[in-house]
Amino acid sequence: MDTTNRAFVEALLAGDHARSLQIVTIRQGNCSRFEIYNELITPAMYDIGVMWQKNEITVADEHLATAVCDFVLTQTEFELLQQSASPYATPKAMFFTVEDEHHYLGLKMVSILFREKHWNVKYYQSNLPIDHVLKEVERWKPNVIGLSFSLAYRIDELTDYLKAFSKLEDKPEVLVGGRLIKNYDFSSIGPPQTTFIQDLDELQIWFNKDKQTRRDEFDGTSTTSSVV
Repeated sequence: MDTTNRAFVEALLAGDHARSLQIVTIRQGNCSRFEIYNELITPAMYDIGVMWQKNEITVADEHLATAVCDFVLTQTEFELLQQSASPYATPKAMFFTVEDEHHYLGLKMVSILFREKHWNVKYYQSNLPIDHVLKEVERWKPNVIGLSFSLAYRIDELTDYLKAFSKLEDKPEVLVGGRLIKNYDFSSIGPPQTTFIQDLDELQIWFNKDKQTRRDEFDGTSTTSSVV
């Protein structure tokens, strides 16, 4: 952990909103939003999770750090919200965690990065029951559904969501993330339009593929190799 990352972890655990935001603001001077999320915020929250697992910090400490980190992420999103698309602009993406899953910071970073790419984003945070998800999908018709889960015993709930999505008439692409994706192969439970995203680097790869696909569809078909 370098000096800046250590200082950020200490500020989060201290509940120091001002110092935490100051560290991120300074980093914004020469780093992209993606780099800040991938190289500073994600490692910091991972380190805090490890500290909690080792009983080096309490649950209260971890919750406080999460709350401060949530505040910092909201500040990094502010300028994007000033230019938000209309509720009906496309492409559309919606994000949430499976029912009874409350780990949402990674998902929030993903939703902000989608907004940065000029997607019309609806971010529902955590714990969205499947019946409410399906109603909103039918009403809003997103191009992408993004969900996450971090607890192994939620695999049955995840399977239920994916089965329901496979029956949707519009066939949106489904992105699934969470800390377990790196450790297990969940591909067998996902319908064909499902992509499992291990980390922000893989999300970047997905963005590049999606950009190419959209250019191909604009210029010809999805099998062309057009260059704009």
